[in-house]
Amino acid sequence: MLNLDVKFFIIMNLPIVSIVGRPNVGKSTLFNRLTGKRVAITAKEAGTTRDAVTSEISWNNKNFVLIDTAGLLFDFYCFTEEEIERKAQDKLAQSISSSDIILFVLDSKTGVTPEDKKAASLIRKHAKDVIVIWNKADDLKWENKIDEADELGFGVKIATSSITGRRSGQLLDLITAKIPLVEKPKENFKKISIIGRPNAGKSTLFNILADHDLAIVSKIPGTTRDTVKYEIEIGSKKAIIVDTAGFRRRGKVEVGIEKFSLLRAVESVYGSDIVILVIDATEGITRTDAHLGAMVLEKDKQLMIVLNKIDLLKNKSALEIKDFERYGFLRKHPMIGISAKTQENFELLLSEIEKRI
Repeated sequence: MLNLDVKFFIIMNLPIVSIVGRPNVGKSTLFNRLTGKRVAITAKEAGTTRDAVTSEISWNNKNFVLIDTAGLLFDFYCFTEEEIERKAQDKLAQSISSSDIILFVLDSKTGVTPEDKKAASLIRKHAKDVIVIWNKADDLKWENKIDEADELGFGVKIATSSITGRRSGQLLDLITAKIPLVEKPKENFKKISIIGRPNAGKSTLFNILADHDLAIVSKIPGTTRDTVKYEIEIGSKKAIIVDTAGFRRRGKVEVGIEKFSLLRAVESVYGSDIVILVIDATEGITRTDAHLGAMVLEKDKQLMIVLNKIDLLKNKSALEIKDFERYGFLRKHPMIGISAKTQENFELLLSEIEKRI
């Protein structure tokens, strides 16, 4: 199974380049540096990146897709959210096997570690074209230690600094020298973002629409951090769908990773044509749901409302949904009751989406 929108880029014949390495070697910072945008969330906390993050890059008149991946782990038991970390590692393995080039990132400050050697063995099994990134080499002191990487057995290496951008252009030159020239199809896809509170069922809905197990699904709030996107086809129409982090009440949002996750989610809404607001029917329509709906309408986006988990309602009636009558402005927009778990009313939802794309 291919990860994220990797399948989409393979269909377009774009080369795929994945950034791989153990946690905290600077993978997401490198991703942001090469894309020229703060797309991936960066933090000192190990395990920040979970779902793979993708971006298309053009350099030297060539196009390729760059993937930021979760940090390679060989022991999950030190993490309190072990289930999520295991799923993140599965996504990482999919990205490695789907890639044309691996950017294997090492931390010049720590040198080659036992974990790096394990990572090298894993990468070597897939017989990939590998470029070793000797990262955090802010000056000659650290750059001069690059020969330490030779013991890993990969030929091509380059000393860089993701923070300062040192040799970023040379790295892009190296990548594009290894890939073919590919012309991109000139299709413009509608963009659909899925938003809602934590545990409303956004990622489950996303995976069903994508027909792939792409976004990590867990009962733990805050599982989704970076935005995850994929191409879908409904009838004869195509669109890009985006899964986003769950929105909590403003006072409950923690500074750091969660704040950046929500900023990414808001940016996704602003860049969308259609927004699907997923509401947990068992919890009712909350003030946060109403606030999200108002935000979408304020930005002049098409709003669709999905009342999820209707399989848990006794009579599957709107009267069972708390505060259903309270926020009348939401009922002026398409509102569909579904069960992402059982896929009840899913054909109706697909029909409504198709009308709008």
